[in-house]
Amino acid sequence: EQPGFDLPWAKVMRKALLMLLFGDCLGKLYYPAVAREKEKGAAKRLHAAYLRHAGQAIEQNRPSELYRILDHAVTDFAEITEENDNIPVMGVVGEIYLKYNAFSNRHILDWLADRHIEVVAPSMYNFFINSFVNNHINKKQNIKKPGMPLWMSDALYKLVRFYTRKFDRICSRYRYYRPFADLFKDAKAAEKIINLAANFGEGWLIPAEIANFAENGVNNVLSFQPFGCIANHVISKGIEKRVKKIYPKMNILSLDFDSGTSETNVFNRLHFIVK
Repeated sequence: EQPGFDLPWAKVMRKALLMLLFGDCLGKLYYPAVAREKEKGAAKRLHAAYLRHAGQAIEQNRPSELYRILDHAVTDFAEITEENDNIPVMGVVGEIYLKYNAFSNRHILDWLADRHIEVVAPSMYNFFINSFVNNHINKKQNIKKPGMPLWMSDALYKLVRFYTRKFDRICSRYRYYRPFADLFKDAKAAEKIINLAANFGEGWLIPAEIANFAENGVNNVLSFQPFGCIANHVISKGIEKRVKKIYPKMNILSLDFDSGTSETNVFNRLHFIVK
């Protein structure tokens, strides 16, 4: 909140949601494709091209055009993807900046893709809509009063899910596409691991995403944390024993990052889980 700055949410909300879902879907097409591409570099070229197409549609205030653009992207990514169900799969959880900024995580996702490992990154969408679940948690546990009535919050969540399912239908033609999660369902799984009152930052979202991975057959997970961050480092390390008890097949490698992190140490540890 800043004096003199007023974001017109009523005008930008739908556009922002569509952009968020489009970006996530493009990642859900890119990461399986780059690990299976018939021609090296084809997936990166497609990814860059479709980001440009989407940017032009947004600049011209045509957000609905994103549906058509994504439909073409599904076809193009399918054409460059070699069918292979036997490659390793690696899930990624952790602090939002570390997960999505390649510079901050030492380009680990590219490193994995170069070794034909499919990266499954949780949707950025999860981070921005977990407040719908938090509204219920805060009221139930008397943490704080929700900013809006729960019936209104739930109605908005249903609207968001309507758009989410629309994007899922478009992308379902791609063989390796993984649909968006239902965060209320994942929160119930997370509740077996941690008290959902830990809803600051990523908080309960980390065990929720790990549980979602386990239930969908992704049993190797990298967890990225800024060293000493309570919402990430402390929670991620603290839940490992409980996660292993509930999901015995799950392997979690926690990687800590700060300004003095040794790149050699990070990649040495990565080699152990990859092998």
